Amino acid sequence: MTLEPTPGSRSPRSTDALPRRWQRLLALSGFAFAVLLLLGWFLSGGNTPDYTATDEDWRTWAGEVGPRSGIGASLILFGGVAFLYFVATIRSTLGSAEPTVRWSGTLGYAAFGGALVGIAGIGMALVNVASATSRGADADPVAIRAVAAASAGPYLVAAMGFAAFLGAVGLSTLRSGSFPRWTGVVALVGAVAFLITFLTAVVGLGKDSVFGYGFLPGILALVVWSMATSIAEYRAVPPSTRGPAPREAEG
Repeated sequence: MTLEPTPGSRSPRSTDALPRRWQRLLALSGFAFAVLLLLGWFLSGGNTPDYTATDEDWRTWAGEVGPRSGIGASLILFGGVAFLYFVATIRSTLGSAEPTVRWSGTLGYAAFGGALVGIAGIGMALVNVASATSRGADADPVAIRAVAAASAGPYLVAAMGFAAFLGAVGLSTLRSGSFPRWTGVVALVGAVAFLITFLTAVVGLGKDSVFGYGFLPGILALVVWSMATSIAEYRAVPPSTRGPAPREAEG
C-alpha cells in the first residue's frame, strides 16, 4: 500500500505562488487536522443521554464530560483552521487534473463546498456540547438537556457536508489518480457511512439509533483519508534546493 499517486497521474502545477517550504507545510495541515479531530472528538463527550433520560442522568453526564468537553471544542476549532487550508490544497490538486479528466473540476468544487459545510457543522456541534456541560453537574438539567440536544442538528449537517466532500474526492481520485487510488475507496466508504446517519432523523433524534453509529466509521474514514493524502501531498512537493549559485566561466 503506497501513499504516493501513480506516476504521471498529476498534471504539473502551472504556478507555484508559495515557496516550496510553505507548500509542504500546508500539505501537512491535513495531518494536523486529523490528529486534532480525533482528540477533539474523543474528549468532547458527544454521546449524550437519551432526551427522555432523567434529570440525574443529565447532571451526571455533564459532570463527567464537563472538564474535558471545552478542551475538545477548542481542539476541533484549531483543527478546523488547519482543515480549511488543507482543502484549499486539495482543491488545487483536483483542479490540476481538469484539463485531462472530465468532471474533475466540478467534483473539486463539490468537495470544497462539502468540506466547508462539514467542518462548520461538527465545530458547532462540539461547541454546543461544551456549552451544555460548561458548568458541570451544577447547571439546570433542563438547560443541559436543551443545549446538548440542539447539537443533533449540527452533527447531521456535518455528516451532509462530509458525505459530499468524501464522495467527491473519492470519485475524482478513482477517475484521475490524483491521489493513491486506495484512498478513493476509503473516501467512498466514509461517504456512505455519513449518508447512513441521515436516517436517524427518521427514527428520532432524541434517542440512540443504530443509524447514528454510521458517524464513527465516517469520522475514521475522514481521518485515514486526511492523513494519507496529506502525506501524498507532502511528498509531491519537491524539497527546495539551496546551494551556492553556479559560478560563471572565467574568460
